[in-house]
Amino acid sequence: MNILSLAAQAASMKGWPSQQQPSGELRVEVVTVPGRTQLVTISMAYDGDREPAAFIWSKAAEVNAKNDPWGLLRLNMQLTYGRVAVKGNDVIVLHAMLDRSSDITEVTKALYWVAKAADDLERDTYGAYADVL
Repeated sequence: MNILSLAAQAASMKGWPSQQQPSGELRVEVVTVPGRTQLVTISMAYDGDREPAAFIWSKAAEVNAKNDPWGLLRLNMQLTYGRVAVKGNDVIVLHAMLDRSSDITEVTKALYWVAKAADDLERDTYGAYADVL
C-alpha cells in the first residue's frame, strides 16, 4: 500500500525507528520534543467506497483516566491532523487518509501531528514523565 511505503520513507528520512508488524501494520516511534517520543501505528483499511485507506493513530490515555469529555471534544476542534477517538479501552488520536492520493509531505505531517497531539494529551493527563504505552 502507498501510505505504508510513504510512512516507512518518512520515518527513515526523519530518523524515527519503525517496524513492520506481522499484522501488516507499521509502527513508527516519532520524536515529539527532545527527550519524548510517541508510538504511532499505521493500519490499512478500506473506506465506504471500498478504496484503500489508512488509519494513522496513537494511544494517548486509557478511558478510565481522568479525562474531560468536553475538553476532548474542544481539542478535536483544534486538531488539523487527527481527532480524539476511543479504541477499545484507549483514548487515541486518529487520522484517516485515502491511500491513492497521499504524498510524502502529507504522510510525514500526519505522523508527526498525530504523535504530537497524543503525546500532549498523554502528558496533560498523566504528567510529564508518564508513558501509557
